[in-house]
Amino acid sequence: MKTTGTFFFVVGPSGAGKDSLIDGARAMLDDGYVFARRVITRPGGSAGEDHEGVSESEFVRRQRCGEFLVTWNAHELSYGLPSSLMLELDRGRNVVANGSRGAIAELAARLPRFVVVLVTAPKDVLARRIAARGRESGEQVARRVSRTGTPLPPHVSCITVPNDSTLEAGTARFIEALRHGAAPSAAGRPASRANLMAKLRGEPLNEAAYVAVLQDAIAGRYTRAELTDFLVAATRMLTDDEVVALARARTAFTPRIDWDEPLVVDKHSMGGVPGSRITLIVVPIVAAYGLAMPKTSSRAITSAAGTADAMETLARVDLAPEEVRRCVAQARACIAWNGRLNHSVIDDVMNAITLPLRLDSRRWSVASILSKKYTAGATHVIVDLPYGPQTKLATRADAEALGALFEQVGEGLGLHVRALATDGSRPIGRGVGPALEVRDVRLVLDNAPDAPADLREKALRFAGEIIAFDPQVGSSERGMQIAAALLNEGKAKAAFDRIAAAQGIRAEPVVAGAYTQLVAADAQGRVKSIDGLQISAVARAAGAPVDAGAGVDMLCTSGTKVVQGQPLYRIHAGCAEALDAAAALARAGGACCQAVRIDPD
Repeated sequence: MKTTGTFFFVVGPSGAGKDSLIDGARAMLDDGYVFARRVITRPGGSAGEDHEGVSESEFVRRQRCGEFLVTWNAHELSYGLPSSLMLELDRGRNVVANGSRGAIAELAARLPRFVVVLVTAPKDVLARRIAARGRESGEQVARRVSRTGTPLPPHVSCITVPNDSTLEAGTARFIEALRHGAAPSAAGRPASRANLMAKLRGEPLNEAAYVAVLQDAIAGRYTRAELTDFLVAATRMLTDDEVVALARARTAFTPRIDWDEPLVVDKHSMGGVPGSRITLIVVPIVAAYGLAMPKTSSRAITSAAGTADAMETLARVDLAPEEVRRCVAQARACIAWNGRLNHSVIDDVMNAITLPLRLDSRRWSVASILSKKYTAGATHVIVDLPYGPQTKLATRADAEALGALFEQVGEGLGLHVRALATDGSRPIGRGVGPALEVRDVRLVLDNAPDAPADLREKALRFAGEIIAFDPQVGSSERGMQIAAALLNEGKAKAAFDRIAAAQGIRAEPVVAGAYTQLVAADAQGRVKSIDGLQISAVARAAGAPVDAGAGVDMLCTSGTKVVQGQPLYRIHAGCAEALDAAAALARAGGACCQAVRIDPD
């Protein structure tokens, strides 16, 4: 088989310094490397790279005559690489060309040895370099830096070159990448291995290093064992600055949605509190106020219901991006499943390792959560951090520390983030399971006398905090007053109905399962505590969330006085077998499966 040279296609964001690195390498490498001279519909001799300037008509003529290896358009100009570069490859010489991400797939399909060289730098460095050119305003610089490039096609060999310090250091890394990629055994070898090994030694990584490792991880260039070691090391030591760097790095893999709105708000909860379905109340209150809130939420993984599971009992949640835009245009908000909207290949790779090993990935999760909020186009985010014995955060101090990190990382991404520590020691609302939780939501939106007071109170608090993001509101207290008025006047309910209609209302809403069984107190006394994990386990045994009508309906709260035989909660299921399984779990070990603990009189 004939040996050919390697075609190096250099890409990267504006301000990364591609031209400078190429110029530096051209001066230092031997004639085994050929540096392509691009043909551009821009006059020759103008500022920038040394190129061949041609007219539009001449460019089109050459294109029709097959004189280009590849062409692309950018910034209202046409670019082309001459087909004569194939002759250089056939001679065994390596070609280096400055290009566009949009041309990668075509070149990769045509060239036997093709390597992408991705030049990166932190966003603050990019901004400084672009501003130093003096050609764009501050706002234009910010917009340019916020852009994220098209994701690289799978299975394309890519070497990442961090250019975040001096020109000499960047040039040295660039030349090393070219020599590494030209080696016959380079195909498939992770160019970021040095970064991975540094993390294993406990060293901090910067944004460019994380981009490189994640790129190779997504491309499948690391073994599962190597990624496991990397993630274990990251969970053991990830500095605050590294979480910011990791969040920034993740945004490089997904284009950001532009909503053309001054304020785009979002909410996230770390979860762990059964029944706390406040999102379905917060979103319509905020929408009724007029702020754009394209809320995307997950389905349940280990709990009895997720926000998407609950909303799906009433309306479609599997919305495509264009449907989300339509819903926001019509109703100012949506409550959609995030699986079709901000799905992350990175999380697929990492969760497959962290979940089975039960690694404490909270700090890694901060980067994941906020990078998704950023790429979804949010400008302001509220974060709910429940703490308590059964939640992910044991104490208030744990929640406040993580909240400070959320706010710091948000600032690093250019987001306004407010994190609140909340009491997660007991379920909120009465229902646990999709349909039962939506029933509680409906009661609150209807201002029903028997609506769960704790659910209403928490929803108003978070809606008020979000409304207070509006500079005209001024304070959380005023925001909460506005939220309460919108709820009391029925405007929030009307907004919820508009959101559901825009998403597509179900012909028949899901209702609570018809098979029921009461679980009663086995002694007289006072309810000391309610174990949310155990309640969720019973609800899941009944079929939730797969069976959206299954779950648990709480008939008591902490502090309630009960007598022996008094019902504590009701199990709902869709069939007799599921009801029997849940009832058996509730009876296991006595004392109602320890779900409701009673201090005897």
